[in-house]
Amino acid sequence: MSDYRDSIHCRIDPEQIWQPDGGRPVQEISVIMTDDHRFDDRRDRCWLPPAICTLTPDEAREFAFELLEFAEQAERIGARL
Repeated sequence: MSDYRDSIHCRIDPEQIWQPDGGRPVQEISVIMTDDHRFDDRRDRCWLPPAICTLTPDEAREFAFELLEFAEQAERIGARL
């Protein structure tokens, strides 16, 4: 089953920083997915609470790269139609 969200936002919270033993400090990036019910008049929709996860800078780069790959693939599919 899939859940669909209306918006996705990324934030950097200075308090979400940690330092592994003997390593450099890691500033985490929050990814927040939300529903925006202000613009939807459908009463039958099930509104979900915000979904939040944190990514390290390396994880965020990997995710961004995957998104770019999907964007290119979607453009190729669209060009064939």
